[in-house]
Amino acid sequence: MSYLTETLSTPVAGTYDAIVVGAGPAGCGAALACARQGLKTLLVDRFNALGGMWTLGFMNPLFDFENKHGILTELISDLRARGEWGGFWNESFNYEYMKQLLDEKMRDAGVTVRLNTLSCRTLTEGKTVKGIVTEAPDGRRAYYGRMIFDCTGDGHVAANAGCAFEIGEDGDIGACQAMTLMFLVGNIPEKYADGLMIGKILDACYEKAGKVAPFHNPYLIPAPNARFGVMQFTHMFDYDPLSEDAVAAATAEGRRQMIEAYELLKAGDPDFRDLELICSAPVLGVRESRRIVGEYTLTADDLLAGRTFEDGICPVTFLMDVHSKKRNTDDCRDTPPYEIPFRCLIPKDYEGILVAGRCISGTHQAMASYRVTGNCCQMGENAGILAAYALRTGTPIREVPVKEVLQNA
Repeated sequence: MSYLTETLSTPVAGTYDAIVVGAGPAGCGAALACARQGLKTLLVDRFNALGGMWTLGFMNPLFDFENKHGILTELISDLRARGEWGGFWNESFNYEYMKQLLDEKMRDAGVTVRLNTLSCRTLTEGKTVKGIVTEAPDGRRAYYGRMIFDCTGDGHVAANAGCAFEIGEDGDIGACQAMTLMFLVGNIPEKYADGLMIGKILDACYEKAGKVAPFHNPYLIPAPNARFGVMQFTHMFDYDPLSEDAVAAATAEGRRQMIEAYELLKAGDPDFRDLELICSAPVLGVRESRRIVGEYTLTADDLLAGRTFEDGICPVTFLMDVHSKKRNTDDCRDTPPYEIPFRCLIPKDYEGILVAGRCISGTHQAMASYRVTGNCCQMGENAGILAAYALRTGTPIREVPVKEVLQNA
């Protein structure tokens, strides 16, 4: 018997002040903030465009932007100036213009961007994160950094480093919120140009066909100045977001639901007889997976009490929106405004790493509020500003005077 052996040679391709993994709203916020604060910054993403759920997940509207500042308001201002902001609820945008804006801003800030690049291993010394190993079309590379940002949504970088995490509700992966595959449609009827909750219409189409819709609270979400938009409809429950087999199966089920809904809507409602199916989103919408255990865990009680914190970095006004298997819809609870403390972004017992986005430290219920993209971007930006201060002054990340630094940024 013969064996084929291979030794992987991993050259060091660079050393950076900040390495950001994941170029969704959180990662884009973190990378721009770091670079604008003077840090040599690398941004790595496994897909072929910046923006994550904003651009590749077809995620509109841009929730919870009104109470924010900085990069998020800058992006919206630029989109508005180009006539590409508005649409559904006056808080939606054109995906391609968002991609281009992010490209421009990364270039102008001096961020080194590596697309089509997968972060496959986290480099550590004890409980200090030192860098990442990537795989890309031109090979395997190692990058070292003074601060590593996990903005992957799934907490891949932190988990690979050994950071503790939670998933689901009380450890039940099956209790994770539903996955959704957004899909793009064209030739939206003029009467629905402002969008609508389309549940009653779709339910009637399914009932006419003797079927039951997989989700009863869907939306038709037009882009600004366009007769195209997305449908938020497909819902896939009971799929493990950390299993490659399960994610592939969930994506296939999402496409099946998409085709079924499109065909039933066209055949079952005369207003939609000319609707056109364009494509499903390149990226599956995963609402919930790992939540990295941090120095503080945000809870539903914190949200319902409207708590603020000495190290608060992100104001949140979005409700707790759990896409529940039990009700086959979204289970919503209003919350007063509250803050996310910086401690939720610092993995417990680890150095050299921050997390931002939906994978920060919070409970199943709390995450259902802060996970939306406006909050993710603000978390990433302020984490970048605070990390830059820590690196510039030699201050341990847990001792950074958060409010003072953010007020003076």
